[in-house]
Amino acid sequence: MMLEILMKVVGGLGLFLYGMDNMSSGMQKIAGKKLKKILTVLTKNRIFAIMAGIFITMLVQSSSVSTVMAVGFVNASLLSLNQALGLILGANIGTTVTGWLLALNIGKFGLPIAGVAAIAYMFSKNEKTKVKASTVLGLGLIFFGLELMSTGLKPIRSMPEFVNLFSLFTADSYFGAFKAALVGAFITALVQSSAATLGITITLASQGLITYPTAVALVLGENVGTTITAFLASIGANPNAKRAAYAHSIINIVGVIWAISIFPIYLKILDIVANPQENLAFGIATAHTMFNIINVILFTPFVGYLGKFLYKVVKDDGKGVEKVTQLDKLMIQTPTVVIEQSKQEVIHMNGEIKEMLDILLNFYLEGKEFLSDDKLKRLYEIEERMDLFQKEITDIGYSILSVDISSEMKDDTRKNIEISDEYETISDYGVRIGKILNRFAESEIKLTEVERVKLKTLNSHIVDLYELINVGFKNKDKTIFAIANEKCSVILEEYRAAKDLHLEKISTLDISVTQSIGYLDLLNYYRRLRDHISNIIELYLRETNN
Repeated sequence: MMLEILMKVVGGLGLFLYGMDNMSSGMQKIAGKKLKKILTVLTKNRIFAIMAGIFITMLVQSSSVSTVMAVGFVNASLLSLNQALGLILGANIGTTVTGWLLALNIGKFGLPIAGVAAIAYMFSKNEKTKVKASTVLGLGLIFFGLELMSTGLKPIRSMPEFVNLFSLFTADSYFGAFKAALVGAFITALVQSSAATLGITITLASQGLITYPTAVALVLGENVGTTITAFLASIGANPNAKRAAYAHSIINIVGVIWAISIFPIYLKILDIVANPQENLAFGIATAHTMFNIINVILFTPFVGYLGKFLYKVVKDDGKGVEKVTQLDKLMIQTPTVVIEQSKQEVIHMNGEIKEMLDILLNFYLEGKEFLSDDKLKRLYEIEERMDLFQKEITDIGYSILSVDISSEMKDDTRKNIEISDEYETISDYGVRIGKILNRFAESEIKLTEVERVKLKTLNSHIVDLYELINVGFKNKDKTIFAIANEKCSVILEEYRAAKDLHLEKISTLDISVTQSIGYLDLLNYYRRLRDHISNIIELYLRETNN
C-alpha cells in the first residue's frame, strides 16, 4: 500500500514538475518577441513596470523566471532598482494565473491532452508547431501529474498516522497559521517551484487531508519560499541585483506577516469573494490571487522608500567587475532578450570601430604627419573595449546555445558570436595601422602624396563598407549584404592596384626600405580589414545560397 502511494505521488510530482518546465519553456519561445517589446515599456512609471511584470509572468508561467530575469537585468544595468521592484511586484500577481489553471480540476483530461500533443510533436516538421505542441504537452502533464497525486493520496485519509501528522500544522490559531506558512515556505524553497507546492496544497485539501484555512496558510508561506530562487541567483551579483533579490523577499515576508496577523479577518474577506464550500480549488486559487493583489496595492506607494532603504542596507562594495555590455549570466532565463541585447552590443561594437576608422581617415584628410597622443590613446581604448565586448558576448552566447532554443535563435546567437569575433580582430588591425603611422612620424618618415591618397581611398571604402554591413545587420537585409559584397571586390582591386603600383615604381621612388615595407604593411592591414568584413558578409550570403 505505502509503496503504491509513494510511486503515484512521486511519479505525479515528477510529471507535474516536468510539465511545468515544458510549458514554461514553450511559452517563453512563443512569447519571445513580446518579451523584447515589453521591456521597452519599462520606464520610471512603476505602474507600467507592475503591468509588465504581470504580463511577462503570465506569458512564461513562472514567477521564478520573471524575478531572476529582473535580478539579471538590474545586474546588467538594463533596469534600475525601482523598475525591477515594479517588475517583481507584477510577477507576484502574474504567477497566480497558474493557480487558476490548477483549479480547473480537469486532471482526467490530462493524459489525452498530453497524448495528442505528443503525437503532434512527433509528426510535425514545422518548428513553431513543435514548440506549441511541446507547450500543450506540458499543460497535459501538469493536469495528469495532479491527477496521479490526487489518486495516490486518497488512501491516506483513512490512515490515522498521516491524519495526526497533518493535524500538527492545522491553521486553527494564529500560531497554527504561522506553522503552516513555515511549512509552505520550506517545501517551496526545497522544490523551488511555488506552482508545485500550490498543486500539492490543492490536492491535499481536495482529499480532505488539510482544512481550507490550513491550505490558505500554506499558500501564504509558498509566496515566501519562492523568493529563494531570486536570492540564490543574486549570489555573486552586483549590489543593485542583490537589492532587487532582497526586495522580493522583504515584500513577500512583510505580506505574510500582515496576512497572518489578521488571519481570521482575511479568511472572511476571502469567503466574500469565493465560497470554498462550493469549489475548494477555486477558493485556494482566490486566496493566492487576493493575497498578492492586496500586497502589491499596499507596497506600490512605498517602492521608492523601499529602494532607498535597500541602498542603505546593501552598500556598494566598490569592487565592480569591468563590463562594457549590458549582458549578464542571469539573463539566460529569457534567451530571446539575451539574443536581442547581444545584437545591440554587436551594433555598439560596430559604432566604436567606425570611430576608429574615422580617426584614421581624418589623419589622411587633414594631411597630418602623425596621430596625436589622444587619438592614438583612443585607438588603444577601443581595441581593449573590443576584447571585453567579444568575451562578454561570446560567454553568454555559448551559455544560450547550451539551453533548449529554436534553430532560428541558435542561428542568431552564432552570428552574434562570430561577428563580435570578427570585429575584435578588425580592431587589432586598426591599432596596427595607427602604430605604423606613428612609427613613421617618430622616424621622420613622411608618406608620399600617392601613398596618402591610396591609403585614404582604401580607408574611405572600408568606412562605407562598414556602414553598409551595419545597416544589413540591424535589418537582416540580405540585399544590403549583396551590395556590400560587390564593394568588397572593389576594395580588393584597389588594394592590388596600390600594391602593384608601389612595386612597379619602387626603383624610381626616393624612399627608404623602412618606409616601403611599412607602406606595404599598411596596405596589407587594409586588405585584412576587408577580409574580416567579407567573412561577416558570407555569414548572411551563405543562407541565401542554401
